[in-house]
Amino acid sequence: MEFVALVGILTCYVAFSQWMQHARRMMVHRERLAAIEKGIELPPLEQEVQRSRWNVQRFLLWFGCLDISVGVGVYFLLSVMMSFPPNKFTQDLPPGIQYVGVIPVGMGIAHLIAYVVETRRERSVNSVS
Repeated sequence: MEFVALVGILTCYVAFSQWMQHARRMMVHRERLAAIEKGIELPPLEQEVQRSRWNVQRFLLWFGCLDISVGVGVYFLLSVMMSFPPNKFTQDLPPGIQYVGVIPVGMGIAHLIAYVVETRRERSVNSVS
């Protein structure tokens, strides 16, 4: 019952925040239309776009580091589990299962490469302009 209430509250919060964001965009739109009708020069919209944009580079760096740490942790955990004599927890584990941890490490490295490439691209675009 608590889970249903939590999901309901979370849904209401997300819906309300989306409604508020839409109302803010509509207000900016109406202001810009009024300025166009009066012949006033439009103010730059960059601040509004920049404020609402998510910083993709920050997410790439965060998920890259997170994936690498999870992958290394899984690899070492499974390696330690496989080094013990077989017991009821480890008897069904196939040999080499610790290499499952390499998958998140590879994903993390890919995220970090994308972060570096995007950061360099953004710096080169900013330095040219």
